Amino acid sequence: MSHPDRAAATLANVDEERAHRGAGPFVAPGPGAADCRIDVKLLQWHALAAAARSARSRERLAAFAAATRPDLWAGTTQDGTARGFMAALEEAIAIAPRTDAPPRPEASPERTTTWTGKDLRKKKDLLVASGGSRVRFSRKEGLLFVDRDGGAHSANCLRFEARTDRGTLDAFVPDDAERPRLFSAQFLQARRYVQTAGETRLLLAGRLGRGPIGWPCELEISGRDDERSVLLRLRIEHRVPGQRLRARFLGIAPGAIVHECTDVREVVENDAGGFVAFTLVRACTTLRVDGKDVPVPGAACFGTIEHRFRLVGVTPT
Repeated sequence: MSHPDRAAATLANVDEERAHRGAGPFVAPGPGAADCRIDVKLLQWHALAAAARSARSRERLAAFAAATRPDLWAGTTQDGTARGFMAALEEAIAIAPRTDAPPRPEASPERTTTWTGKDLRKKKDLLVASGGSRVRFSRKEGLLFVDRDGGAHSANCLRFEARTDRGTLDAFVPDDAERPRLFSAQFLQARRYVQTAGETRLLLAGRLGRGPIGWPCELEISGRDDERSVLLRLRIEHRVPGQRLRARFLGIAPGAIVHECTDVREVVENDAGGFVAFTLVRACTTLRVDGKDVPVPGAACFGTIEHRFRLVGVTPT
């Protein structure tokens, strides 16, 4: 039997389902559910970080313990229940807002240089550096990741992979008749490059996929000289049903990539050196409840999805 959280149409119906289903045992979420409902997984990361900062945030999440309510955290719930859980996560986050690195004082125009348009297209070297790792962008090498202290030097280190998903929320199932579609970050266009005292920002934009199946995206890369990591903010405009889109990082140690999301990574080893893949969105809209298919259109996560990655440089000893 399905867990009451999976069977309930909304959180308000869970008690009714508990009375009907008793104490279990219940079918556990499938291992492939780790990357479904990516909007929920992104909120979970921020809510857990808030709970680590605040007792009040922990109290707000206490009723949703993952050990007893695994379907909520896996995302294997109906749309109404997922929305209710997301509201609780948002409340936990609001109680203890995150504290990023303090903003720098507003730089004077004399100390800020901005390139756009024709001037930017003429510029060959687009470097974003932190106090540790750094990234260069070019149409020839895409994103080049460099960490001198850690010995990393990886050209074209960011690519994207799209595949049709024939599965359910419990497991991704590829279409064996199709091969993955791969896109490189090198096909994005530089739109703005800004240098200020101690900080550099680069905005890339474009579309992943030239056919009817594609994703408009923006990638903002920033680095500060008082931090050891380069920040990548990736925004995907998602309107494509039945697809899984992942970011592949090549030539970067898995431990050097911090993703602000609960774990949706897969480490792949192959003869070419392997890669680390992170799901950006998996637009599957079917949930199995007591052996029957239940439509969950909200699990497609249509709209703008933002992911934040930090590429961390090794701290010198």
